[in-house]
Amino acid sequence: MTIKRLSNGKTARYRRFNDRLTRGVVSGGGMLVLLALVVMFLYLLYAVLPLFQSPSLVALGGVAHNTMSGNTAEPAAFGVEGEWGFLIDGNGQGTLVSPRSPAPAPVDLMADFAGLAAASGGEPLFILANSQGGIRLTRPVFTTDPAKTAIWSFPFGREVRVLDDEHKPLRHLALSQPMGNGVTMAGQLASGQVVTARLGPQGFRRGEPLPAGNAIDQLLLSPDGRLLYALAANEVSIYLLSEEGPPLLRQRQSLAAAPVRIALLPADGSLLVREAGGRLSLWSDIAREDGHALARIREYSGRIKANAQILVSGQRPVFGVLDPDGALALFSIRQAAPRLRAHIIPGARATFGPVSDNEGGEADGGATEIVAVDSTGWRTLTQKVWYSHYPAPAWVWQSASANGRDGGKFSLVPLLAGTLKAAGYAMLIATPLALAAAIYTAWFMPPALRRWIKPAMEIMGAVPSVIIGLIAGLWLAPYYSRVLSGILLLPLVLPLVTLSVGWGIGRVSSGSAKSGAQAWSCLILVPPVALTVWLLCRVSPYIDNFLFGQPLSERLGDAYNPMNALVVGTAMGFALIPLMFTLAEDALFNVPARLVQGSLALGATPWQTLMGVTLPFASAGLFSALVLGLGRAIGETMIVLMASGNLPRVDGSLFQGLRALAANIAIEIPEAALNSAHYRILLLTALVLFIFTFLMNTLAESLRLRLRRHSRHQNGDAG
Repeated sequence: MTIKRLSNGKTARYRRFNDRLTRGVVSGGGMLVLLALVVMFLYLLYAVLPLFQSPSLVALGGVAHNTMSGNTAEPAAFGVEGEWGFLIDGNGQGTLVSPRSPAPAPVDLMADFAGLAAASGGEPLFILANSQGGIRLTRPVFTTDPAKTAIWSFPFGREVRVLDDEHKPLRHLALSQPMGNGVTMAGQLASGQVVTARLGPQGFRRGEPLPAGNAIDQLLLSPDGRLLYALAANEVSIYLLSEEGPPLLRQRQSLAAAPVRIALLPADGSLLVREAGGRLSLWSDIAREDGHALARIREYSGRIKANAQILVSGQRPVFGVLDPDGALALFSIRQAAPRLRAHIIPGARATFGPVSDNEGGEADGGATEIVAVDSTGWRTLTQKVWYSHYPAPAWVWQSASANGRDGGKFSLVPLLAGTLKAAGYAMLIATPLALAAAIYTAWFMPPALRRWIKPAMEIMGAVPSVIIGLIAGLWLAPYYSRVLSGILLLPLVLPLVTLSVGWGIGRVSSGSAKSGAQAWSCLILVPPVALTVWLLCRVSPYIDNFLFGQPLSERLGDAYNPMNALVVGTAMGFALIPLMFTLAEDALFNVPARLVQGSLALGATPWQTLMGVTLPFASAGLFSALVLGLGRAIGETMIVLMASGNLPRVDGSLFQGLRALAANIAIEIPEAALNSAHYRILLLTALVLFIFTFLMNTLAESLRLRLRRHSRHQNGDAG
């Protein structure tokens, strides 16, 4: 075999080439990582920015009022859905129009028309009344088939049903369509009595009338048909409706000032009150210990004119105020300041579309559309908000509601609090165990035993987090509920047992130090510690029965959730220990031997050498272990997802659940509609997690380098 030898010059050139190639590959890989981080950041920022953009106006085509109705009668109701528009004029005639049918013929919906009311839930359903006390229900039925046209439907028949047996005009009307096939209606008779009725598959049934109230100014029904609001001057009477008996007066509430008008917000069932001074306020029904009560939870900025239109959305928690001069203010019900101020055609009438909540206004053939309407803002994301039906302002994360209309409640504070809470308890459990194990393994443990312990810890770190979360959720959480007293006693009893056993080992093995027995004495500590844990768990039920007469978890009641921060901290601590142990042990074991030997030669004890030489020199590595462990805890998903109960709360309780940022993204991103507010807010939480982790790692790296320079400087001075 021939061995080819390179000359010194060729060898040097070969090494320089390899060095440059290696440096280029490493630098290129680093640049690619940085590029990937920048691309991720820019994408998240691009997806999140629309949340904080103001609503905008887009001009659309429209149809003039006289073209729609065929006459100049003032419209009683109108609306839009898709490309279709509908109108009911003051003569009881209905018109449907679209770009495909520019000259529609009006349809007679009610002869001898006297008034109407729209369903309170935002559906395009109307109750029409005539001057003889009769009523009829109608709705427009739209189509997307180009071969068909929209029609006016009478879902309960064309029969005119009588509410007033005296055949006199009704003063006020109200209508709601609860879930199901029926409707609930109410009206004030000429005698002053208020009568309610239900119409459905079982037929037409009138309820017992309420007492006469000639001073009633307005009637409203809640979207579910269970509550009837009767406004008289500055007092609102709330009646509870049921199919079994007469309406029950639940509450009478005096408002702050004599209102001009009230409007029901279908999105959450609260009341929008226009007061005499032009103020606009929000009132909500709140459950208190002494019963339900209306409470004024918000006043909106500015003053509105007496003849301004109040535009209520049936789909989202927004409303608008439109002045006769065309000044439009769009509000979120959760923010006092308007989201949009703009001008449209003077004298226009406007309404919200039922699906996309677009704002359409008609006048002289013009229309407008408002896009990007939502109730999201920095204030709702970060500050306490007083939501409807809540007793007080609160941080709330609730991505969906029971009726699907209120747009969700998106506060980032519960998610941030849950993330920090889970990471804090996990670090509280993992840090002392990992660092103590690393110190003992690197400094006191014999090499033969260390060769077994270190690989075992690394294998422990290879356990998938989903397995840890599954065990924590299915076994550890119920087990902690049964032996909670014993678990809480462990931090007090285990140190005493460890110190006692260690003292005993020191006394017994003091004469056999030369044989190395002290180095292996750590194995003697394992059985007493395991026995102590087992005994505390076994006697925990007896302690509970003696002190409380029942398990401690049951004694705590609602203050204890089986899926709690204690379970999460234990499971995440188990997952963090291998990572932190490996990094800390390597940092301690790699302290230069000359420093340790010099300290021992000068007469320091091993413990003094550890505290005065080894730990300061390895401080940068120990700090890296802590920071990487904290980063792993903050970004952990599966353990928190499976063992925390996923309750978005803001508290520091050890016995309550939590929801972390990463787990929340994993839970809700599959169900979020693409480009919806919910979807973008989830990406915002990802951006917050990204920025938080990046800043924390950057700060940690700078501190680590500073500690390393400091320790090297001290080492140089010592040398």
